Amino acid sequence: MMDTAVRVYIPTPFRRLTGNRTHVEVPGHTVGEVLTGLEARFPGIGDLIFDAERRIPNHVNVYVNNREIHSLAGTATPVQAGDEVAVIPAIAGGACTAQGHHRRTA
Repeated sequence: MMDTAVRVYIPTPFRRLTGNRTHVEVPGHTVGEVLTGLEARFPGIGDLIFDAERRIPNHVNVYVNNREIHSLAGTATPVQAGDEVAVIPAIAGGACTAQGHHRRTA
């Protein structure tokens, strides 16, 4: 099996599970394999990346070389040595809400 180590960016909220490392190398041929390998290497990180059905929830974005995987092939997106996978959780707060304009009538 060819070694296809991929560099994975670990966001600040997840670093407590990776020994405070910013980047780790994980083997895999697809994004899904890399994320599963990351979970095997760092127990508990999968709970932050996947929902109960092992899907990536809307509040977590995964990128390969700065391209969001939903615009590619999702977790089946192929990766190769030298690629970078980034797992980015949404930051809570700051959401915009539509505000209605109210007119006073006399």
